[in-house]
Amino acid sequence: VHAISILVTLFLFKLIFGKQISNLLSIAKDKLVDTLNKKSHSDWVANCKERKLWPQKQDALGLDLKGHYLKSLYFSIALIGKPQHWRAGFVLGNEKLKANQIIETENGITIHIGSDYDKKEKIIPIWKYYDNFSNNNPDFSSVKFDKMEENTFSVNINNNNFMIVKVNEEIIFAKKIEPSFRRRVYLKAWVDTSPDCKVKFKNIKYSLMPQG
Repeated sequence: VHAISILVTLFLFKLIFGKQISNLLSIAKDKLVDTLNKKSHSDWVANCKERKLWPQKQDALGLDLKGHYLKSLYFSIALIGKPQHWRAGFVLGNEKLKANQIIETENGITIHIGSDYDKKEKIIPIWKYYDNFSNNNPDFSSVKFDKMEENTFSVNINNNNFMIVKVNEEIIFAKKIEPSFRRRVYLKAWVDTSPDCKVKFKNIKYSLMPQG
């Protein structure tokens, strides 16, 4: 009788709390997977200088996605010295995108800020290259900044490949993207014919979509 009582109690406990326990375990599992897929990179200084087979004076850092799709990206940009002309941001793309390509809308998306900012009004421009917005026809936005060395980027992509990009906490891009564009990520800075310059990328963090 005692054994039957225990079995009945366990059955009722499972019947009443089973779904809640299952949900809690599922949430715990998702959080663990999310934690394991969060990555970071030490601060990186882009040396914008002449390089063979690299158009313009540029430098790029490829993040190791370990064969996964990108889920989120965060970094801030700081100038070193006072360069006259500069550009800095990120490029997402598929396997065909090369590290030395700045703008290649067929295989990727480029979003960057630059030196043409309004110091008095504290407004910085943002250029976006995707779809039909190619080299000579970029999509354009602008956001406020407090200090030039504290411009931050955040990128979040959901399971349906909808990407939201914020610069200084303002949304500047919200659009569904080609899934394969989540396969490669480059942080990038460059200048044109200006003197060589350096741009620092700080607080680099990113997360990956779990496989399966």
